[in-house]
Amino acid sequence: MLPGERLVTEADSVLSFTPFTEKKKGISGKLFVTNFKVSFITADRSSYEGPSAKRQRNKLIRDTDVPLTNIDAIYQVASGRRRKLTAGMTVSNITKYLELHCKDFRVHTFGFKFSPKDQNKKLMNAVVHHAYPSKSNLLFAFDYGKSLPKEDYMCETPLYEDISDWDMELNMCKCTKWRVTEVNKGFDMSIRSVFTQENRKKKVKLENKQKMGVLVKMVHSFLYGRIKFLAIQMADQHLGKPVVFDLREQCPSIKDVQQSFEKFKELCLIETKKDFLVQDSSWMSRLDDTEWLHQVRHCLQCAREVADTLHNKKRTAIIKEGDGRHFTCLVPSLVQVMLNPQCRTQNGLQALIQREWVAMGYPFQRNGGLIIQDGGEEVPLFLLFLDCVWQISQQFPSAFSVSETYLTTVWDCASTGLFETFLFDSIHQQTRFNSEGRCMRRFRLPPVWEWSRQFSSNDQLVFNNPLYLMKCNVNLKKAIKESKRKVLSTCRKMDRNELYAYKLNHMYTDETEDEDMNVILPEYSAPVIKLWTQCYVRWQAPAQIIGGGNPSQYLQQCLIVEEVIHLQHRLELLQMNSQRRTVVARRPQSDLIFSVDMDLPTSSEFLTNMVLSSSFPFSSGPSKEDQQLLLTPISAYLENSAIDYDYRNTDD
Repeated sequence: MLPGERLVTEADSVLSFTPFTEKKKGISGKLFVTNFKVSFITADRSSYEGPSAKRQRNKLIRDTDVPLTNIDAIYQVASGRRRKLTAGMTVSNITKYLELHCKDFRVHTFGFKFSPKDQNKKLMNAVVHHAYPSKSNLLFAFDYGKSLPKEDYMCETPLYEDISDWDMELNMCKCTKWRVTEVNKGFDMSIRSVFTQENRKKKVKLENKQKMGVLVKMVHSFLYGRIKFLAIQMADQHLGKPVVFDLREQCPSIKDVQQSFEKFKELCLIETKKDFLVQDSSWMSRLDDTEWLHQVRHCLQCAREVADTLHNKKRTAIIKEGDGRHFTCLVPSLVQVMLNPQCRTQNGLQALIQREWVAMGYPFQRNGGLIIQDGGEEVPLFLLFLDCVWQISQQFPSAFSVSETYLTTVWDCASTGLFETFLFDSIHQQTRFNSEGRCMRRFRLPPVWEWSRQFSSNDQLVFNNPLYLMKCNVNLKKAIKESKRKVLSTCRKMDRNELYAYKLNHMYTDETEDEDMNVILPEYSAPVIKLWTQCYVRWQAPAQIIGGGNPSQYLQQCLIVEEVIHLQHRLELLQMNSQRRTVVARRPQSDLIFSVDMDLPTSSEFLTNMVLSSSFPFSSGPSKEDQQLLLTPISAYLENSAIDYDYRNTDD
């Protein structure tokens, strides 16, 4: 268990059912409830030891662990009836099945046919009680933080808690007419955020190779609108009259997003083949009825219009929306992703989230349903933002340094309940939470951006995008460009079909290679908006493609990059050391999944225990006994490759 974690209750002889087996295939074991999670442990030690043991991807949470903050809904099946259990309810009858619907769109089902009756009732009441806390200090994070050793977290991503981080941001954006103040450092003027008051005087100016307008967020505009409007005009008179975007009119309403998301969850949270087949026959119409993709499209459209105003029209854009804690976090973030290439790197995107969401007071705790409040409903705006970023990455696949696996992992972490990044409604609340009392020591929870707490260095390699590396690595880009030139020349000599030759010529022109990707303006029409399948349907086993899907393309791209790096390195060695045959040199590292050396035990375990499916790396698909096809480990990609991890310049 984690520091501060304690056992609440347990039940013996519980069956954990494999999804989509109609509750006919269960594994017997113990079900535990702690103040952090619901955890199932089987009595079969071979599941955890030996060569057949499944590798644990996350250091803190196993596949059979369900963090209480990740539970979206609890269902009890008893006496032939299925009912939803809500906060404050008491379970008095014997439960036959327990269903946990999670915020990562996974369903866990447990059976209590062989469990003692007293353990049955006690465990059910413990799950309901601990999954729905009513106060922040009832979250496990409070006990976790107090139990961690006191340390200063060295995070490369700026947390925007100090004035120096904001000054650095101003300098990077070349905002010479704005300044940062600490007038609200003690929360004397506003309890919403440490930086609320100073950001009424400081706004970020987006600059690139070409001059563009200024992006301004108006907070509490009904009080300060006139003062700020005059300040904007004084600072940017040469840009003309600012363009005002009222997000209450241009974005979907919060209620619309909530209703759409509830319908969308019903579509994704299923666990029986019968339900899957019913939905599969009318999947597209059901998906359209949820209107979730419509919400994504509207947000992209609004952000694109703001970006166009800044970049093409060179005008100041003023964004306003009520209290400035919802779409004023989402839309400006998307605008910066479109206009600032730094925001499309991993560290830049993390800084963007920290700056525009965490520091600006987006209510992660309330909107994420981490605690139960009267009249409160889940508002999935952060998921909507990540979905929009994923949509942009699909249109510009080489513009982002991160993969879709990174974006999905960020969403999963938002409901883990261990990290301060996604745990609070404001910096003020975070500051109060981190204090046990006037006479007791303060503590800090780790930021989520310290990925080494959750994932090994090998697992973090899956966060990286090989197409971005091919575009940004000078040597790699040069080698691929030369290779394409030779392919085009060869195809022309072979006198191919005229249309085919035209396509090749169009595909390999130098203009597309040197295209300026600093500014990317995505399309938002309905036909280009896709479903983010890795995030939403990764746990639906019947929908998984064994050995294929988008992950197959991703791994092929990683392999191509490794082979190009290896062959380029080998060529350089042959050219430089043509007279010496004993040179030993390791090739440059790519920070991609196949850059690990299979001779190392940890790397061998990493590649051989990961099986390819369309849900890679989150789910390895059906078990071997349920699948007629041979499930191939990721390491099989290397069998016929040209990669040599320790190339020796010999006659081979």
